[in-house]
Amino acid sequence: MSEFWYTKGTMSDLNPDYIRFEHFSPLHLAVTAGFIAIIIAAMLVYRKLGESERQKFLNVMAVLLLLDELWKHAGTLATGQWEWEFIPLHLCSINIFVCVWHTFKRDDISAEALYALCAPGALIALIMPTWTNLPFWNFMSLHSNSVHVLLAMYPMLLLAGGFKPSVKRLPKVALMLVCECVPIFFINKLLDTNFFFLNGTENNPLLELLASLFGEQLYILGLPILLAFVWAAMYLPWYLIEKKKEKASV
Repeated sequence: MSEFWYTKGTMSDLNPDYIRFEHFSPLHLAVTAGFIAIIIAAMLVYRKLGESERQKFLNVMAVLLLLDELWKHAGTLATGQWEWEFIPLHLCSINIFVCVWHTFKRDDISAEALYALCAPGALIALIMPTWTNLPFWNFMSLHSNSVHVLLAMYPMLLLAGGFKPSVKRLPKVALMLVCECVPIFFINKLLDTNFFFLNGTENNPLLELLASLFGEQLYILGLPILLAFVWAAMYLPWYLIEKKKEKASV
């Protein structure tokens, strides 16, 4: 079988220590900069569209996300490499369906969840990918890059279209995340998977930092702390804007 069709699991079985590209290497930085440029360009285009054109844009995004996910399953099934880890239960994979839901409902709660969970998760995945043992020209590497670019782009388009995140909606998003984590914990135990990275860092520098601070077995204790810092950075500007508007209206 050609290396193009290898999954990162297959590559690890063949050579556990093999790394195709290092985090923050020139290649990695150049590719990531290109992805960010694509997202910014899409935001600029989306901002100029009318409401009906924006809806079509989001519909296309949702279809592309679903096709990207199907491509992963078709490729791994056809090559005999499919495994339980490919079930769409990772945080980013779940957000594919949140994006699809949002294209139909256009509600603020799903938009908030996409901003609070999907955007940082997808961007961190692009900046610190876990598929570093795969060549760039590989179907799983292409899938991992493209799906995370689309997932990062979707909530950024909502911002470009005028959506304003609110701290007041954040507790509902946090409750949603907890409700997802509880069953995921038991599914991981049942299937020996690592959804939500609850059972391993998978070569992610940020998670490995938590492991160095809290230990390999207890690094997940640092995840809520990390999320709190991420949300503080993401929501402080919006909170200050809301407070300024409230004072101006008095």
